[in-house]
Amino acid sequence: MLDLVREAVTALQAETAAYPQGVQVWMKLMGFSFLASIVFVYSRVGARWILAALLLNVLGLVTGKLLFPEASRMVIGTYVHILFWPAMLWGVWRSAKPLLLSRAANGLADWAYMAWLAWASVLIAISLVLDFGNLIAMWV
Repeated sequence: MLDLVREAVTALQAETAAYPQGVQVWMKLMGFSFLASIVFVYSRVGARWILAALLLNVLGLVTGKLLFPEASRMVIGTYVHILFWPAMLWGVWRSAKPLLLSRAANGLADWAYMAWLAWASVLIAISLVLDFGNLIAMWV
């Protein structure tokens, strides 16, 4: 089983390496931005949602490649994002709503968290728009 997982990861990495430089930069930007959730993960539910999305994305890519080895990373990633990210984004902002509406949320840590959360949300929203474009192109 571990050999199959290793093969799936290797295939995903090889496909990613063949992407244009701009796509690779975008993917790294998203990965590092999501990984930054670790800074807030102990105190903020939204950060836990985004860290869970990162882990679910990796797990989804590997599982998708194991179940559908002929499918491209782009196809698998599109479906993983479209299936899970809207619910995750809803959870993120539902958990942030009290802080956003609170007049007491004026500490530096609160503002840093909200700025990071807005940044990560914009990245997710842009990615979802691109994913829906990919989905339409696959089905039309």
